[in-house]
Amino acid sequence: MAYAKDFKTPILLSVGENDFRVPMNNTLEMYAALQRMRVPTRLLVWPDENHWILKGENSRVFYREVRDWMARWLK
Repeated sequence: MAYAKDFKTPILLSVGENDFRVPMNNTLEMYAALQRMRVPTRLLVWPDENHWILKGENSRVFYREVRDWMARWLK
């Protein structure tokens, strides 16, 4: 969070509610900080996933979101 004040690049955040590596609260704090600074940000929350988004349809949606995010911001 110390460096969040310097962020300007659009950021796609993804968090599984069962993630034991990165507490969901950390992701929510980062998202809130980026929103306050008006950094283009999108947050994907996966209620039934861990650190990796592995379940069939969730995985398809995740990679579609990443693809669409990249297509939008990497012009």
